[in-house]
Amino acid sequence: MTLSFKKLFFVLATVLLSIYMLFAAKSILIPVVFAMLVAFILYPLVKWLTKRNIALIWSVIWTMASVTIVVLGVLFLFSAQIVSIVKEYSGFLARLQEVMDKVIVFLNEKVSIIPPIDSQMINEQITQLFSDSGLLIVSDTIGVTSTLFTYLVLTFIYSFLILLYHKHLTKALIHFNPKEDQPAFGEMLKEVQEIGQKYLTSMLTLVLVLGGLNSLGLWLIGIEYALFFGFLAALLAIIPYVGTVVGGLIPTLFALITYDSYWYAIGVVAMFWFVQFLEGNFLNPKIVGGNLNINAFFSILSLIAGGLLWGIPGMILFLPMVAILKVVCSYYTELKPVALLLGDSEEKNSHPIFERIEQWGQSIISKITKK
Repeated sequence: MTLSFKKLFFVLATVLLSIYMLFAAKSILIPVVFAMLVAFILYPLVKWLTKRNIALIWSVIWTMASVTIVVLGVLFLFSAQIVSIVKEYSGFLARLQEVMDKVIVFLNEKVSIIPPIDSQMINEQITQLFSDSGLLIVSDTIGVTSTLFTYLVLTFIYSFLILLYHKHLTKALIHFNPKEDQPAFGEMLKEVQEIGQKYLTSMLTLVLVLGGLNSLGLWLIGIEYALFFGFLAALLAIIPYVGTVVGGLIPTLFALITYDSYWYAIGVVAMFWFVQFLEGNFLNPKIVGGNLNINAFFSILSLIAGGLLWGIPGMILFLPMVAILKVVCSYYTELKPVALLLGDSEEKNSHPIFERIEQWGQSIISKITKK
């Protein structure tokens, strides 16, 4: 066994420089990475249109226009429920004060080990907290909305340009390599595109399944705005671990404040626990995990690193980025140990139902991309 301190220094320097560049250039990289993933998933549709003798520019325009119409339709569908919830904000505050009064009365009567609590003082503090934080919430919302809008516009533009110039970009990247390595590099780019496409397709499928299960469960319990809260929780579930908790907490608080019986809130907690059990043990591993093949340790590490470096976008993007890094490393002899380190070599048994769904999805993709 030998150890080269020179190689070790260059490895550590490369890692630290990469981390610094990811943090310093996050405003540029976040929309670019989002755009790459969007372009990956839309590429088969553009390819299908071009094979129907439609010019590339019009294929890209029609594809992006279709996606924009779908996104605007979804926003319009949920906008009415969002407006209704905002209008009931004052009612929620009054109901929260009632709930706090009941809790304080219970503690004062049943729990003797703590000193008596002044309910009037608590209510005044709650009212003051909401009134003082009102402007702060509005200002934060405006700031987040403007940043999100900027990212959406840049992602749309970058996705359009990547799809429009994908042949030129691919050819240029391939020619950066020696002639004997160009075929392997082309195969690597194709596999990277497939990883991004599979990840976004899997996440979209997972959101639809979770949104349907959440909405159905909330509707059966009798919670208002079941569709909105169900799909909001499903969208937040894109953020691993953290998003699921937040997505379930919001409708739980809504049920606790809105309804007189606490059984509604208990039912919401039980329902989300059951859906989380299904997602963690069956849905996510089969729909998403199988396509990325990243071990659990580096999945969690990528979540933490993404949150520290890029915030919420990083928690969403770093997992597919690690999967793409694994694919890239597997094509270089010196980096194959990194690919083995990131990968999940544990063989998992697949249920016939999920195998049938996977075969069905692959057949659809093959039909779309078929020559």
